[in-house]
Amino acid sequence: GLNHFKNVTWFPTYETFMRGGTVACYVITADEDIYSPLISEPEIMIICDQRSLDMYEGTIAPGGTLIYDSSLIVGKIKREDLKVIALPASELAQKNGSPRVANLVLLGAYLGLTEALPLDIIEETLTDSLKEEGKEAMIGLNKKALRAGVEYIKQNHN
Repeated sequence: GLNHFKNVTWFPTYETFMRGGTVACYVITADEDIYSPLISEPEIMIICDQRSLDMYEGTIAPGGTLIYDSSLIVGKIKREDLKVIALPASELAQKNGSPRVANLVLLGAYLGLTEALPLDIIEETLTDSLKEEGKEAMIGLNKKALRAGVEYIKQNHN
């Protein structure tokens, strides 16, 4: 986002009382000034597991979008006022090399759905970040996962 928008902020939250607890990260990208990193009603939410769905579904803005991993979430979506995008992210990640990149499949779905950022910018940023961390071997797998999410949206939600 920093390479594409004038302003980006993010605000992570962690359940510190429990290892493996729910983690959330609120991200805002904008051309105008951002006055607070806090979001009370996000317009779009990506959910990776049942516990997070149970905790955060109620916070999405009315008419907002929920993107979730249907491989791991079997519970019913309670809200009827949301645009719901269910994709088997963990299953797609496994088919593309590793279940550990399900989050990138979900990010790809978000990009395919919203076109908020061009895929090539995300891939370039991801490549640079992995190189900095000495994880060049992960670049191909991560890009493949992103593209799997974009493709899923193209084939199933357009």
